[in-house]
Amino acid sequence: MLKKTLKSALIGFLLGIVIGNVIAILTGSSDTGGVTFASSKLLDIAGGNGVVAMLLQSLFSGLYGAACFAGMSFYEVERLPLAVATALHCALIVLLFIPISYLLGWVGGIVETLIIAAIQAAAFFVIWLILYSVYKKQVRELNDLQDDFKSEK
Repeated sequence: MLKKTLKSALIGFLLGIVIGNVIAILTGSSDTGGVTFASSKLLDIAGGNGVVAMLLQSLFSGLYGAACFAGMSFYEVERLPLAVATALHCALIVLLFIPISYLLGWVGGIVETLIIAAIQAAAFFVIWLILYSVYKKQVRELNDLQDDFKSEK
């Protein structure tokens, strides 16, 4: 399981780098109208050095992607109920999102960060409800099939 988790984390790290930088390019613009590859907040943290800002952005975007993908391993632990696995995955992503999004300048302030974190948590809850309903229906169908099979014997 550890090998699978590490492999997922590596894939997530690489995807996080790509997605983070693409989003920064698509949403970033400088005062001169040109495209920037990092937020002005991150550029300030990097002392105005664009290369350092881009490296920091890549590192933290990659870490966020790695956590998102590695967190899916919670669903592989059979002794964890679906609600617990979803809560752990949600907590990992939301709690990591708060400092990373603020540091990288993905959001303007703490209030916006907390609003987006709440939206993420709500999305996880909706996903949990959907998966719970799907799995419950599948279990019911399997139990019905088993009852039919037993009654035919």
